[in-house]
Amino acid sequence: MTKEKIINHKRMVLRNYMGYWATLILILGFFASSAAGMPAATASQNSMEIQSSCSELTDNLHSNRCDGYLKEVDTSIEKSISFLKGRQLPSGGFPAYISKSPDMANSVYIPLVFDTAFILHALNFVDSNSETDGIKNKTVEYLLANKEDPGVWRFYGRNPIIPPDSNLLVDPYIPPDLDDTAVAFASLRENGIPIEDSGLEYSLNFRAPEGLFYTWINEEKWLNTSDPLYWYYKQNDIDIVVNANMLYALSLAGKQAPEVSDYLNNYITNNSFTDSTVYYNDPYIQLYMFTRAYADGHVKDLKPSMPVIRNYLLSTQKPDGSWGNEINTSLAAVSLLNTGYKGKALDNAIGYIVSTQRNDGGWQEIGVSTGGIWPVYIGSEDFTTAFSLEALGKYSELHKNKSRVEKGVIK
Repeated sequence: MTKEKIINHKRMVLRNYMGYWATLILILGFFASSAAGMPAATASQNSMEIQSSCSELTDNLHSNRCDGYLKEVDTSIEKSISFLKGRQLPSGGFPAYISKSPDMANSVYIPLVFDTAFILHALNFVDSNSETDGIKNKTVEYLLANKEDPGVWRFYGRNPIIPPDSNLLVDPYIPPDLDDTAVAFASLRENGIPIEDSGLEYSLNFRAPEGLFYTWINEEKWLNTSDPLYWYYKQNDIDIVVNANMLYALSLAGKQAPEVSDYLNNYITNNSFTDSTVYYNDPYIQLYMFTRAYADGHVKDLKPSMPVIRNYLLSTQKPDGSWGNEINTSLAAVSLLNTGYKGKALDNAIGYIVSTQRNDGGWQEIGVSTGGIWPVYIGSEDFTTAFSLEALGKYSELHKNKSRVEKGVIK
């Protein structure tokens, strides 16, 4: 054998020897990481990588390989509940703000029945404990204290204290409306409060000939003829989201409104939610209201619209898992859950929500446009936190139910 062949032979043996040990090290590393209950990856994995390990490759099932991540979600839920407890007002309501600007500049402070009702709704999807129950009990007291016979509510409550710097953002003569009546009734009824149906029965008087609901309860006894907006409340406007909320409340009371369901299905199928309604300018809050009527209100007539909503949400999600900001992301995540979606896009959305939670347990205030004759933005840290909490609560419950099925506890 020549000298050159001897050298090449030694090199080949050395390569094989090194390859053997490299393979052995990789195998040992894999088993060590598996024994420790950790994936074979560095500790510096970013949240997107962690989230991707929580879903199967299909859109139909979640994996149970993300227990550590779910603990992080539950911790986030606990922090948000503590935040809401610290923010709740002595009345039982929550702070809210109204502004002419989407960044909520120069906002006016005034508690709202509307916002508070959604906080009670969100608390319905987290485990009951003394802290949660304490918040809910005070919230129920606030909503009941602001109810007016025969069972209706106003946007600002029964006896609002109008700020002197309201700059016409707040109308002291605003009458009761079907939107606030619906969301307040629904949040009480779904939390087991024995609220009477008389308000909903009364609301049936405020419908167009085709069966859709008007927004304002504009019987003369509720109006002030000296109010510059008197003519506005008398015009009988129709908003499709207000109708969705009425559909939700009626269903919880065991009543149906098939005309509204049919109209809503056509509206969604035509992607009309990408346009503004009279009072809801953003598609994500519209879709949230539609899907909660279906999932939480059990309005099964809306089932044909759910694939349309799901496809729209999946097509508009951003690479970071969000839909542009914290409140839209939470609204979209809840909507996906409500449609029955269980895939990776949901994991990414929840990851974004968890990552944007502040150290105090809340999320930043983001204005939601309301439109109407005086287009304004409403919002608060508490309002954003409510939708984030609902998303996290429903996501956590989804995994707990899957675990119960796998263990044979439920079928």
